[in-house]
Amino acid sequence: MITHLTDFPDKLSPMLVKELRQGMRARSFTLLFLVFQGLLAFILLTAGSAASSDDAGSFASGVIFTLFAAAALFIQPMRGVSALSSEISSNTIEMMVLTRLSAWRIVFGKWIAIVSQTALILVTIIPYLILRYFFGGMNLAGEMVFLGLLFLTSMALTAIMVGLSGNSTKLVRLLPILGFIVMVSAVPDAMSRGGFKSFVNYCTMSDSESRLVIAAYVVFIVYIGWCALSYGTSVIAPAAENHSTLRRLIALGLVCVTLVIGLHDGVNPNLLVLVFGIILVPAVVTALTETSVLLPPVYKPFLRRGLTGRAAGMVLLPGWPAGVFYTTLLLAISIVGIGIAGSTNSTFNPVEQTMVAISGLGCLGGILLAALLAAVFSRQESKRLTNFMVFLLASILLAVIPMILASINNHEKSLWFFIWNPPVSLFMTNSSSFIKSEVLAAVVIVDAIILAMLLVTAGSAFRGYRKGIEEAEAELANSAVPVP
Repeated sequence: MITHLTDFPDKLSPMLVKELRQGMRARSFTLLFLVFQGLLAFILLTAGSAASSDDAGSFASGVIFTLFAAAALFIQPMRGVSALSSEISSNTIEMMVLTRLSAWRIVFGKWIAIVSQTALILVTIIPYLILRYFFGGMNLAGEMVFLGLLFLTSMALTAIMVGLSGNSTKLVRLLPILGFIVMVSAVPDAMSRGGFKSFVNYCTMSDSESRLVIAAYVVFIVYIGWCALSYGTSVIAPAAENHSTLRRLIALGLVCVTLVIGLHDGVNPNLLVLVFGIILVPAVVTALTETSVLLPPVYKPFLRRGLTGRAAGMVLLPGWPAGVFYTTLLLAISIVGIGIAGSTNSTFNPVEQTMVAISGLGCLGGILLAALLAAVFSRQESKRLTNFMVFLLASILLAVIPMILASINNHEKSLWFFIWNPPVSLFMTNSSSFIKSEVLAAVVIVDAIILAMLLVTAGSAFRGYRKGIEEAEAELANSAVPVP
């Protein structure tokens, strides 16, 4: 007797089953799936007449990957824009928690449901790839690797949208759309005949450089995706759960590994700056915008480890005050690593290194300035990330407007009056009117002042932790007293 599978197995997460059922029945996914299949079938069947016999295979591959990139890199991630906010607004998060679903399982279930639907679209490409094979000239290994990279990128972008969807402000949830639009607008050019062939040839990983770059890219998107899901988990999780410490430890570990790599001779300092920036940006932004609420259950694990735990709590406790000290630690390690790599590199170019340093410090200063303003002017803890994004966009705008006015009036020297806004230094590096060493010295001083003010603000805000620390110490002391 043959039994038929009529439902999902019980081993699957209830959240995953719920989201899969709703997602597969949604009109948005059904319409996307049918239109995607129709366009692929129509265009591939006419590929032979649309291109010469020599270019028919490349044309068919370009069509397949362009359509899949549009669906996987834009449409599917956008479906996660309200994944958590809809549950929060309808007050169903508490009901899910009552079913013993942890915050992580809720976020992970919503993410994996959208990714599973993207995987279904990926599977449906296989018949068209078989048809494309008969056109000839197919680089099987390169195209498969490229297709896998597109899917992994879609997973990371979906994680970003799901993670940010827990924020109460639409500005934060919709901000990644700008990046998606830029990405998708570049797809047709990137997937052109010459560009597509170069991508595919690079994805064959025929040399050690391509293998290293692709492996580094995979690690990067996995890290970014995990950071986004972890942030979404911390947004909907109870305050007594600590999701920040693990997130900070992982970023700290990656920074230390990068530092060790930088100790080797011949490491390109510019590449090291890029790697440190990729690791630091999500870790620092998250740490500087966390709510400063400390409950006894969160501090107890640190307290049990004595003086070492108390010292580690200065940088690993959840909340932006500890996040400021954590950011300072990461910056110190990164600066040491970049300095060592610059001193040991035989192809050291002082001018190039100065411009790279100005660019990095300008971006860092913009983040620190926005964090300082958010720390001073945020009255509601839940709005801290929103205020940070508003201040960051305002600082960028206050850098762009003076740059435009200075270029129109040919008074670029006037940008010195706006050097207090670090992003201005990014425009000063591209102008011949400024001495690069002077700009570097100015942006270093400005960043140091902002960081010092941020440390002072965080130090005073640490007093808000005092109540939670005292309660944790009292509970730990009472638990150590033997019951008569």
